[in-house]
Amino acid sequence: MQTLDIFRAVWILCIFLLVFLFFPAYLFPGRDSSSTVLRVAGNFVRALLIATTAGLLLTSLRIFNTTTVVSLFLGALMIAWVRKRAGSSRNWLAGLQEATLGVVRLIEGQPIFRPTGAPASADQPKRSSWPRAFQGREMLAAAFSVVVITTGVLYFAYPLHELRLNQPEQYEVLLRGRELMLNLHGHQRPLIFPSVIATIAFLSSADPMQVTRFLSPLLELSIVLATGLVIRKCTRGAVAAIAAIYCLGVAAFQPVGNEAAVPISTMEKLESVFRTSLTRTRANPEFEIGLLCLLLALVFLAHWHEDSRAWDSLVDAACCLLLVGVVSQFLFIVCVMAAGAVLLWPVLGVVVFVLMSYGLAAYATLSSNFGITGEVRLILPLAAVLAVGCFLGLIETKMIAPMGKVAEGLLLLACVAIAILWSRPHPLASQYLEYDKAACETQVIADRFPRQAWAVVAPTEQLAETLGLGGYEDLAEFVEKYQDQASDPEFRIPDAPKDLFVYVEKRPFQYFSREPQYVPLGVLADSTYRSYRSPAGRASLESAALQLCEGYRKSHGDADVFFEDENLRIYHVHQQQAPKAGPGG
Repeated sequence: MQTLDIFRAVWILCIFLLVFLFFPAYLFPGRDSSSTVLRVAGNFVRALLIATTAGLLLTSLRIFNTTTVVSLFLGALMIAWVRKRAGSSRNWLAGLQEATLGVVRLIEGQPIFRPTGAPASADQPKRSSWPRAFQGREMLAAAFSVVVITTGVLYFAYPLHELRLNQPEQYEVLLRGRELMLNLHGHQRPLIFPSVIATIAFLSSADPMQVTRFLSPLLELSIVLATGLVIRKCTRGAVAAIAAIYCLGVAAFQPVGNEAAVPISTMEKLESVFRTSLTRTRANPEFEIGLLCLLLALVFLAHWHEDSRAWDSLVDAACCLLLVGVVSQFLFIVCVMAAGAVLLWPVLGVVVFVLMSYGLAAYATLSSNFGITGEVRLILPLAAVLAVGCFLGLIETKMIAPMGKVAEGLLLLACVAIAILWSRPHPLASQYLEYDKAACETQVIADRFPRQAWAVVAPTEQLAETLGLGGYEDLAEFVEKYQDQASDPEFRIPDAPKDLFVYVEKRPFQYFSREPQYVPLGVLADSTYRSYRSPAGRASLESAALQLCEGYRKSHGDADVFFEDENLRIYHVHQQQAPKAGPGG
């Protein structure tokens, strides 16, 4: 099974790279960027903006489907091929004209001059890519490789071992991706990452659950690399860039101990702000798209600051600003302020981003009107890493670099020693919503039974996994409606499809290890929290569901157990006559 998952991951990632990295190179030829990394990043944000716009437009027209996406993709490839062939034909004609003119001038005894537009030995502009920072610096190259590989292993370890998603917010973007594929609610947010999910799912013929599973860690890895690129571009520090990648990607999940339940004093509130920066608070994928575009905007503008002729960098930065604005207005304001500072001095842009992040976080925490917002909290770990990287980069370029490569090597060794002694790699902090077998068995049901001819009765995360494949009904509502009738032999589940699957946890899944000491009143009033997040509430619900299903199975002959292990039992109700519509589907 793991081998199959590896092949599936490779296939999905290859389609993603084809669509968002290689394909844009044919759509946007002749870029004047002097860096291969910047060209790739610029093509990526342009393709991301195109995919988002196309997803929104096609969903509004209700034609967002496999046929349309494949046709547009092939049509764009054909246009790019024809344009390239036309350019080759023009070059061939120009060469033929030049050769004919040379022959005529040779006959007339005149010197052969080449056209001024095509000099014989023009010096091509030197193209430098980010990895060239490691040329002649084997230790830096080795450290960079080890850090990136370690980060990739940590990020892809869980998706390759488990089907379930490891963050609650990933179910939200999965649900939105399925809605877009069904041409539903096209103008609702989130929009960017769900459009990517839908596009890759159409082109790869993979289930959106699998696409979300493997693209989420790739997005997080991209943010880590973009952070290092910002430090490298703004401070010129190679060691600082590697240190930033390590801090955010490998050591960002270091535990910080138990937090106080509710900060009361001013000092406790301020400490809570800086404590957030010690461990990475993982954002939802849509917000991570915004963070990635923000970082890339700073990189593009820093490059334009170096070379004012690089107009493509301004176009790429504008695309990044548009995408950031779609994700979050708050993030857009931060991005505009930092971008303006980058145009004055690249390092100043990083400083402005850090100061704005901590300033807004401190204000939100100390304000009596509102507490710290989620978006402010999500950017603090990134701000902390950028602050460390900027400080280390200035030390490296102003003090260490003039001393030569030996001093640079000693700085790298010092960073390695600090990493080994105080900041070792830690696994990613995951927050699951279900048992892995629940997600796996849902895929088994979807593969084995006809589409829309079955339904599941389960916790809320199953809605994102089944939308468009089968029906869904909330377990809490199901128990509330039928718990007093299930034992009656004459009772039949109304409006149920031919095959109904009820998910019951023999050992209730624990979202929290224990009941939180403090829960806002608005959260307590939420039915999802009461039924599925609260340990006591979930245990009570699962006990009632088990009694209902056992009572129904003993009094009816159309029910059996579809799957069972030490944690989960799935009941299967196979009715002889199936009504037309499924519950909640």
